[in-house]
Amino acid sequence: MLTDTDFPGGNAIIEVLAEDEIEVRPDLRDTIGSWFYWYFRVRECADRRLRVRIVGDPTPIAARGPAVSLDEGRTWHWLGTSSVRDGSFLFDVPHGCPEVRFSVGMPYTAADLELFLTRYEGQGGLERRQLTRSEAGRSVQLLRFGRTDGGAHARVLLTCRHHSCEMMASHVLEGAMEHVLGSDDPAARWLREHVEFAAVPFVDLDGVEAGDQGKNRAPHDHGRDYGPTEGIYASVRAIRDLLRESSRPPFDVVLDLHCPNITPRPTNERIYFVGSPDAENWALVQRLADELERGATGPLPYRSSNNLPFGTAWNVAKNYVSRDERAAPQQSIGWFLDDEPGAGLHAILEFPYATAEGAEVNVSSARDFGGDLIRALERYLRTRMASSRGTGPEPTSEG
Repeated sequence: MLTDTDFPGGNAIIEVLAEDEIEVRPDLRDTIGSWFYWYFRVRECADRRLRVRIVGDPTPIAARGPAVSLDEGRTWHWLGTSSVRDGSFLFDVPHGCPEVRFSVGMPYTAADLELFLTRYEGQGGLERRQLTRSEAGRSVQLLRFGRTDGGAHARVLLTCRHHSCEMMASHVLEGAMEHVLGSDDPAARWLREHVEFAAVPFVDLDGVEAGDQGKNRAPHDHGRDYGPTEGIYASVRAIRDLLRESSRPPFDVVLDLHCPNITPRPTNERIYFVGSPDAENWALVQRLADELERGATGPLPYRSSNNLPFGTAWNVAKNYVSRDERAAPQQSIGWFLDDEPGAGLHAILEFPYATAEGAEVNVSSARDFGGDLIRALERYLRTRMASSRGTGPEPTSEG
């Protein structure tokens, strides 16, 4: 039996306790405090019963137990909470299975994005560009799609993986992109005709590939690199330049996709927008939220009443600065945009790892939610564009 993390996204400190018994804890590396991401594989284990113990405080296992893959990470399923007791679970490896992978969630790395982009190459105006080079020399991609010939009536920026471990948000982004690129429904056709999309799928690409926690990285993480001084991460500096590009109109919408903690509390098991201290911006976010609630057709529930206004729960000022007291003050992309002249709607969307108000979050349901989100954007943008012309709301894709 061989147990390791020597592959993209792998993370764990592993101790083999007995022939078929493994103890695993998250590798925190340069993380300030504790976090919960882990992902490892076991090879040469066919026909064996594995006993795995996941160690942490609290135990870092999501609401539906560990995620399991029997095909080198191409597909995943939840093992289920009934299989877990005191942080331990048993798994019977099928006959002939060359390896099994376990993770806190359903991982998404650069190889997954490449597979997706290969399927949609040349569709929906898809263009790949290099946004910048990461600190490790990797090419950080900027994807453009929709109306990219300069004739767009609106611009949307989608960002993901400011915190490298938050992999379920990537499945949402892929579902959103898939709808614009490949769907023939009226909403997708309208978006391709009127809206220029830009997406940064991996803000912390190095962290994604290295299997870092990313969240609370010392001295601060990518999500807190939008402070008054120049950022320490090349991708964040490039995003700030993109947002301030003087030769182009400002983005009408900027959505930053995240995942919350996995501890069992209400704010970690529902989908919600995070409130801005800018009252005008928060009013725009609530309009988008209303469109999402009214038009969602996928299996995951979304309720605008679940949104987290600024000043409530964790959404307070002190959460948006570096946790390293020696570091210069830092802030999130949302706070950065609050101070940018001409900034349109901007918001963080939190998407849970395993369950949303009792419904199962998985690759398929996350992608479906991405479609719901993009259709809500279409209705929001139609209404805004019609209002700016003084003509009243246009018929939506459902009208």
